[in-house]
Amino acid sequence: AESFNAKIKAFRSQFRGVRNIDFFLFRLTNLFA
Repeated sequence: AESFNAKIKAFRSQFRGVRNIDFFLFRLTNLFA
């Protein structure tokens, strides 16, 4: 169970990082468009 929770935490933090990158690229394209 502990390793399962750790996997979920890692996946969620990774997913949040991807969301942040997408948002960052979205802001960049708006700035330079």
